[in-house]
Amino acid sequence: MTDAHSTPLTLHLITNIPEHEPRESDPHYHLFNAAKTRLKKQGLWKCIIDDDLCSGGAELHHSHIEFSQINSTDTKKIEEAFGLHFESDEDFQAWIESPGNLEVLCTAHHRTHFGIHAIPAPLWESLRYRAAGTLPAAEHITKEGK
Repeated sequence: MTDAHSTPLTLHLITNIPEHEPRESDPHYHLFNAAKTRLKKQGLWKCIIDDDLCSGGAELHHSHIEFSQINSTDTKKIEEAFGLHFESDEDFQAWIESPGNLEVLCTAHHRTHFGIHAIPAPLWESLRYRAAGTLPAAEHITKEGK
């Protein structure tokens, strides 16, 4: 049996964000807002993690392909991975802004110390299934320790 322990991990990343339009000027942004409206009407506008670490408001996360990465995405790979078939770029854009690529997360699980944008994927993924009251697999801390 290995005793419980915490292991510090220093992670420095270079994120490569291709050129892309601001969300507000994206001609497909209305699809994102429509998905948000549907989720609210269906009573699904709450963090899918729904645990004791949740905090902040609900936000939509692009779960498979980030909006900023759409211009660097091989749509054939997406089709193969998810069993999809896009007839056009419009079909792909619609999928990007659909529930197939969107999930509701609270601020903490989206962008902050327990966030999918801050914690490496294998550690973050285990947060989906963490038992209440146990330590999370990882937590992001700033250089200042916050």
